[in-house]
Parts: sequence; C-alpha cells; structure tokens
Amino acid sequence: MKTAIIGWGSLLWDDRPQFDQHHGPWFYDGPRLRLEFSRISVRRQKALTLVLEEELGAVCPTAYCVSHREDVRQAMEDLSIREGAKPHEVGVWRKEATSDVPLLRPVPPVIEQWARQTDFDYVLWTWLPNNFQELSPGQVEFSLTAAAKHIRSLDAEGQAKAAEYIFRAPEFIQTPLRSELESADWFCRLWEQAKLKSS
Repeated sequence: MKTAIIGWGSLLWDDRPQFDQHHGPWFYDGPRLRLEFSRISVRRQKALTLVLEEELGAVCPTAYCVSHREDVRQAMEDLSIREGAKPHEVGVWRKEATSDVPLLRPVPPVIEQWARQTDFDYVLWTWLPNNFQELSPGQVEFSLTAAAKHIRSLDAEGQAKAAEYIFRAPEFIQTPLRSELESADWFCRLWEQAKLKSS
C-alpha cells in the first residue's frame, strides 16, 4: 500500500521529527490547489495560515511526500496530530471504492484527477477550514484589509509568528494576501525583527 501526503504550508518547512520520521522527501509536482492565508491558528499565536479555499485566494502548485506507514490509518493519525486536525479535517482519496477507509467528505475534483494519474492507493491532505470570521476581532469576513488589520492587532509574538509563516511559505505559494503583505513596509519590518530575535 502506498500513501501520499499533500503539503503546501508549514509541513514543508517547520521540522517536526515526530511527524517527519514517518514520511519520505517532498516532491514538488503535486496538484494545483486554490489556497489562501485565511485561517487563524491558535497554536501559532493567531497567525494566519494556509488552507484550501474554493472561492478565495489563488491556484498554487503544491508538494507531496510518501508516508512510510503500511496502514493508511496510521498515516492519517500522523497528519491529524501534526496539524491539530479532527478526523473529518484530514482529506482522504482512495483508489479502490471497496476500501473500508471512510470518505467523510467529497474529494475535490482537482485532487481526484491528480491522484488518478499516480500509483498511490491513498492520498491525504489537511482540510482545516477558514475560521477567520469566527475568531477575528469583530467577527468580520476574511478580506485583505481585514487580514492586515488582524495581524496588526496581534501582540509582538503573534506578529512575529504571522510574519514567519507567510515569509517562510514556499516561493511557489503566491496568493493575493501574500503579495499585498510582502510589499508592505510595516510587514517586512515585522519579519526583519523576527529574524533578529531568532538569530
């Protein structure tokens, strides 16, 4: 059995040995998915993180790795623990419809099409939701203006985490919010300050 894990955000750059020991190297020809930094991550001091977006964001390349696990359920648990995701927040594609691994949500067509062109038995990905309106100040809908306002409202640690996550995202991840923030002097200063503190 061969299981792939699709990644696009911190999975690719934030080393976590407990997770990373169970998969191989990253390959950079995964499916092209629509992504945006529209999730407020409590674990990252309320920094904005990348999630799948059917309407927002932009279509971006992604990467994938191959799990070392023989049982796909173990690979699913690895990803769930790494991402702080509930069972239904780990996406699953399965080659065989007779598999007893349940599909808790419909597979996006672009992932289905990509997976069918591979030799994988299963494909997994993180399917955390956009929770911006739920957790943002004033509970406003996600927008570029609201996202920038949210980052400015964070404490120093949160702003550093926000800058780190966006600047360290792979270069091939280009979204409307990233383009706007990376051209903003105030945000670039946050990243420079964060790098100085960590050096």
